Amino acid sequence: MHLISENVFKNLITLWTGDFKGIETGDEDYKLPSAIVNAIGDACVVAGDTTPAAFGARVPNLATQLHYYTAESYTSFLTLLGPVLLRNRFSRPKYYTHYRDLVYIYEDCVSMSSDREYVDTTLRAKIVDWVQRYEKYYYQYEADRLPVCVLTLHAMLHIPDDIINAGPMWCYWNYVTERYVGSVARVSKSRKNPYASFARRLRDIAQNAAIKVRYGLQRELDLSDRASELQNGMEFDECELYILYLVFYPNSACIDEGISIHKPHVLSTVTPLVRKAIMNYLLRSFELSADEAAALIPEKLSQWGKISFSDGGDTIRAAELVQQSERNMTRDASFLKYSHDVDKNRNRPRMPVVFERKIAYGQLLRIIDFKAHFPRAPARHLLLALIHPVQVSYYTSNPSTPYYQDGKFKPLEVIDVDDVSCLVARVPDHATGPRRWGICERADAMRAGDEGEGEQ
Repeated sequence: MHLISENVFKNLITLWTGDFKGIETGDEDYKLPSAIVNAIGDACVVAGDTTPAAFGARVPNLATQLHYYTAESYTSFLTLLGPVLLRNRFSRPKYYTHYRDLVYIYEDCVSMSSDREYVDTTLRAKIVDWVQRYEKYYYQYEADRLPVCVLTLHAMLHIPDDIINAGPMWCYWNYVTERYVGSVARVSKSRKNPYASFARRLRDIAQNAAIKVRYGLQRELDLSDRASELQNGMEFDECELYILYLVFYPNSACIDEGISIHKPHVLSTVTPLVRKAIMNYLLRSFELSADEAAALIPEKLSQWGKISFSDGGDTIRAAELVQQSERNMTRDASFLKYSHDVDKNRNRPRMPVVFERKIAYGQLLRIIDFKAHFPRAPARHLLLALIHPVQVSYYTSNPSTPYYQDGKFKPLEVIDVDDVSCLVARVPDHATGPRRWGICERADAMRAGDEGEGEQ
């Protein structure tokens, strides 16, 4: 993480801004004008509000606050913001392509699993090619530009050997250790005897972990920040299905991971548009007539403001309810990626209905919870997500990033919560015309959420 994010990529940024050891561009033209650098910095600030807190800390202004950047900040810019904010910024596309290939290398390095043959051949070739192009663009084979070729650039060539010998890089990076040390350091209140506080805290954590493992009290002795929130909602997981009440999912017979819904909670009627979206879901998922589907929906519906997926999953906020109860919340965690069934012949009324699975993006509005009494089948408890799908304008290639125009949404849609994939961030695009947003996801290993100190 530090090798690429805080060293190699940091050097690239200072080269682009013209601040790398007083070295000019030479025969190349990779330097970004100050106006573009300022615009990128302003966009970093805007993206802080539209990037969920689970993705990490806000990325400071690139133009004025680069000295505040940490390894986490560089990583967030490298993998999330950069592909959108740097697109079409350089005078020649080759510089962006070179940066983009660094993103691919980084994502390969932090992948949760690695294929030995891929690492030894493909990844190794990618890194060698990237380093050679770096030398061509920035070193330019001139002796007075030798400071550009720092030691960390050469160290990249050894990454494939490290992965082959020790496993994926996330297994032994310092990120986890630093976060753990940070959580322990914050508990010390004594300047005179800080190490006594550290030792006591470490002992308490170890004892708590041992008791949880020995007596199966992981849930009861959970000391994480999310524990109190999880206790204020209704929980659904594999072992509690028959203790609370049976929950059926139309697309699967069992639940692989726990799902929790949390306050804020309301019990109220819904608008005709929402009822229509629920009815469309019922018609699409079950063998029902329109009248039967309409009769299944209660007059008043139980609606929740948050949903959590356990075992390191995301916590997603329902925009309509959370905005009313958390007025001071500024970081948007309501946009998500999901899958749904789409009729291949939707534009051909005379053709039969043929569903195919598609990926989509949208804003979660509410979590709807009710028990449906089917006319020809046992009653089922339904946990549904009300989503406002975005109208994707286009996708960029390499990397494939969907873009949508601000305020452009499709009609309301209801899906099963089991079809929710993950949280996404939105990064403002800089193209002329109406504002557009790029939708970005985290790399595999970066999806490990902040676990509380009780889980360390």
